[in-house]
Amino acid sequence: MIASSLIDIGINLTHDSFNSDRDAVIARAAQAGVVQMIVTGSSGPSTRQAIELAQSHSGRLFATAGVHPHHASELSDDLLADLRQLAMLPEVVAVGECGLDYFRDLSPRAVQQTAFHRQLELAALVGKPVFLHQRDAHADFVAILSEHRKALAGGVAHCFTGSREELIAYLKMDLAIGITGWICDERRGSHLLPLMR
Repeated sequence: MIASSLIDIGINLTHDSFNSDRDAVIARAAQAGVVQMIVTGSSGPSTRQAIELAQSHSGRLFATAGVHPHHASELSDDLLADLRQLAMLPEVVAVGECGLDYFRDLSPRAVQQTAFHRQLELAALVGKPVFLHQRDAHADFVAILSEHRKALAGGVAHCFTGSREELIAYLKMDLAIGITGWICDERRGSHLLPLMR
């Protein structure tokens, strides 16, 4: 049974795979009981597109403003200044998707770490929660986040796929935990279901 009102906190509606049916996806979500969605910003362009979508679906869609660790090399001073302005818009409800991803290492680790610090500082400055990403980088992620946690309005460990120890560490930091379809995948996520009880 589907709950009567759901909120999807991390939908990647700016991805080009939705170019042909984005409006239909939004409509189907509403029919399924998803009353609001937060569109993820993962780069400068996707953040702007997420905000445009939120503005065109006021009250139903909201946005995040940030740079995913895959795009950390793109976080210039100019882009950070733009994100600061964008993050203050009422449609933007969180800073991110930010964090560390050592699984793919699409940006050098030191660059990812710097981008993560800078976005956590931005979130504290604008007083909005953080939308967090971590993959194969738990120790560095927790160390950096711990430096900033007291100044942050809150956050969610998005797309959690980690261990019990990681879960406990995030809960001790008073983070919300985001669960994806992995929880239903016997090959990748069977370890998650017992953690959620």
